[in-house]
Amino acid sequence: MASRDARSLGEQVFHRIAEAIVAHELPPGMRVRDVALGQRFHVSRSPVREALHRLERIGLVEILPSRVTQVTVVTEQTVAQTLAYAGYQAGLAVRQSLPLLTPSERAQALVLIDELSRDEEDPAGASAARRALFSFLSAHSRNAVHHAHMRDMEYAFERNLRGAALPPATVSRACLAGLREATTRGDGDEGERWVRVLHGLAPFPAG
Repeated sequence: MASRDARSLGEQVFHRIAEAIVAHELPPGMRVRDVALGQRFHVSRSPVREALHRLERIGLVEILPSRVTQVTVVTEQTVAQTLAYAGYQAGLAVRQSLPLLTPSERAQALVLIDELSRDEEDPAGASAARRALFSFLSAHSRNAVHHAHMRDMEYAFERNLRGAALPPATVSRACLAGLREATTRGDGDEGERWVRVLHGLAPFPAG
């Protein structure tokens, strides 16, 4: 079993490589070598390999049979699949967290929904506000397994959805208003429904 220090080092390297991929310092299609990354981050090959395998699991790198590792390319299919996955996971975070929020946590969630509403027509601002909201709700879902997975996946969401089309403003406003009301009532089922509509996973409610 790896020591606590080794796990901590692997964790640090994972985040640093993921951040470099999101920032396009390691651009799509680039081949990466564990020796070079070890030199870059001043670590041995072992934590780099650990980080690369973890990055492969969230789709940021691909380790080929030839043992060559390269940063994955974002295609239209990648964007569509990531958006769907993000919607389902965000919906799960909402479903789990809304009934459990304390009054102060509920107030903070409402502030984050309002910030997303203000930023919805600004792609960069909306992306950051959306991550802040669903990360907060995931953290307060009282489900450590789900939150740990969402923390890792945030890197894939940020990179893959950077150019994703936003829903029409009328749809976004209605979804966020519905989510705000569900949050106020602590209704996880209703909140999840609005999140799915927001991500294009369910039709807009009739009437």
